[in-house]
Amino acid sequence: MNQTKSYGLDEINVNLDTINVNFPLIITPRWDCSLDFLTNFMEKNRSWVQQMITSYGAVLVRGFDIDTCPDFEKAVLSLQPVLDDIYRGTSPRGCMPNTKFTFSAAEVPTNYPIAQHCEMSFLPAVPRQLFFGCMKPSESAGGETALCDFRVVYNEMNPKLREKLLTKKIKYVRTHSIVGEKYTHDVAAMLGWPEMFGTSSKDEVERLVKEENGSPVQWVGPNKDTFRQEWVDEPFQLHPTSNEPVWFNHIQTFHWTTFAAELWFSFCRIK
Repeated sequence: MNQTKSYGLDEINVNLDTINVNFPLIITPRWDCSLDFLTNFMEKNRSWVQQMITSYGAVLVRGFDIDTCPDFEKAVLSLQPVLDDIYRGTSPRGCMPNTKFTFSAAEVPTNYPIAQHCEMSFLPAVPRQLFFGCMKPSESAGGETALCDFRVVYNEMNPKLREKLLTKKIKYVRTHSIVGEKYTHDVAAMLGWPEMFGTSSKDEVERLVKEENGSPVQWVGPNKDTFRQEWVDEPFQLHPTSNEPVWFNHIQTFHWTTFAAELWFSFCRIK
């Protein structure tokens, strides 16, 4: 008699990182650490995993046999089969070999920490979820991607500052040259607009921006070949599932104090 394989919640271990904060929720294998088990478990327990993501802010899957970028993408697709490969963000990134939806986090040295931010929060349509994977831990100190619950940021913010932001709003000015930067030590390096939109046609860029409900494009610079947008936006949004107010903007991401602070906090975590 063939025994049906179980993919219930009793087949995994679930823990919380309670040393500093009560998130993320951590899922590890109880007996079977294979990629095949993980993908089947995710498919059969999608609603539970999604509920945990909403409740805790993040879920960390650790200890399974995810050794390559295609493995990682397969695992993610088992949980979220509808992914997007269009990237309209600011930083240089590259699609990983033999994948369609998996990109490098940033084209900077691997020991650089990634500053806490809301991914592409300045766009009219933002990613609903992000999935991060570490195929090879940094051999030196640093390189981590910090997690932050921006619902907590909103709640703990000084009410006077919150009201100031609500009143004054946020002004974004976005500028991309025709030639971007790659593999740089500058964390503020920007993509070139042809790479960002997948075309060197200004008319096509304007069409795509309009289609995506973006702000009107200005072509500036001596040769009128520098992409520029300017608009005013809200500093906060409502969580799409829980309806809680969330700090959701890019105001601190490229501020001159941000990277120095992230390096300091990174040092404090590892010393």
